Amino acid sequence: MWSWIMIVLGLVASGYFTDVYSESNLQAIVCPIIFVILIITTLIKASLLSSGLSNSRSGTNGTSFSGGGFLGGDSGSSGGDCSGGGGDC
Repeated sequence: MWSWIMIVLGLVASGYFTDVYSESNLQAIVCPIIFVILIITTLIKASLLSSGLSNSRSGTNGTSFSGGGFLGGDSGSSGGDCSGGGGDC
């Protein structure tokens, strides 16, 4: 979601500051290049989203990477308490 917000904000900002007849290199060259890059990025993201590849994030054997970490999944060990000081698990 944040990537879409950043792309839209970048498109609005670079479109607003683009002036191809300006003497400033930023407005005449850099902003149009950023605008084109963001348009291409938007098209690629939209095509991946429509094909369903954007959210699949699966490993080589088809397992999902969405579990575990700080926010979900079973991240502890299933046997014994390993939280003691200096003990091997």
